[in-house]
Amino acid sequence: MSLWMANLTPVASGLAMRTARSFRFALPAVLASLLACTSGPRIVLPSVTPAPTDMHHQGKFVWRDLLTHDLAGAKRFYGELFGWQFEVNAAEDSAYTVITHAGLPIGGIFYTARIEQEINRSQWVSYMSVTDVDLAVEQVRSAGGVVHTPPRDYPDRGRMAVVSDPQGALVALVRTTGGDPADGEPAINQWLWTELWTTDVEAAVSFYRTLVGYEFEMAQVYEETSYGLLQRDGQPRAGVLRLPVEGVSPNWLAYVRVEDPAAIAARVESLGGSLFLAPDEDVRNGDVAVIVDPSGAALTVQRWPPKMEEGRGEP
Repeated sequence: MSLWMANLTPVASGLAMRTARSFRFALPAVLASLLACTSGPRIVLPSVTPAPTDMHHQGKFVWRDLLTHDLAGAKRFYGELFGWQFEVNAAEDSAYTVITHAGLPIGGIFYTARIEQEINRSQWVSYMSVTDVDLAVEQVRSAGGVVHTPPRDYPDRGRMAVVSDPQGALVALVRTTGGDPADGEPAINQWLWTELWTTDVEAAVSFYRTLVGYEFEMAQVYEETSYGLLQRDGQPRAGVLRLPVEGVSPNWLAYVRVEDPAAIAARVESLGGSLFLAPDEDVRNGDVAVIVDPSGAALTVQRWPPKMEEGRGEP
């Protein structure tokens, strides 16, 4: 097993006993409304790479967008935590803002305050690369999933659709115009991993195997900890595990690579966010934390490479 696969193990161990509160992931209708909106400023979605790569990696997660009703709070929160920067010309109430890090575009923000909503719908949405968006959408329908936005072309981004899998996890499907980002180890404070929390691992694996050709491996790591890996073309693309806590809907949870999860966690509340899971030495040696931003969107931060376990020669 590669170092990459061996150490992207789940946060589930001990999670249910260590979380004092739950978060619920957003309903997808707000994203569908934003993408279909014909009034107000036109939404221009940027390319997922600064320059064309002409490479496509089916099953790879190539982009993330944040849905939030608190644009100013999100900019302060993520800017202070990760040093992310935001499109200079974007107005405070613009419909879409580009997130950059070290000069590279890494994600975007949909400003959801333009859409009337009775409940908070803030969340991160991950984009999965597929060969044929239209075919993938038909496969979603046939399997009992839900299509929230049908396939549509965005000149710089590509052809995309927004769906939920049969268990309800929201994901965007995209065939990028200029190609997908190249594989490689991410920089500090950039996206590291994506993990599916689901109510039925076996059914989810079957669904995504059909959708993008994932191969599944159940790995035993960190003593008795088991973890499902989704791979394509010899590359680990995502993790999968049964929902570790009650009150959370099935979802794709994004990871950010950080140097020190404890240092990140220590600043979350002062920036208006909250901790879903604080770093704990009994949970993956304190290498992870699950954080929630001021508007309620959650993601995981992970130290990479992980700390060495005491008395062991390997992580």
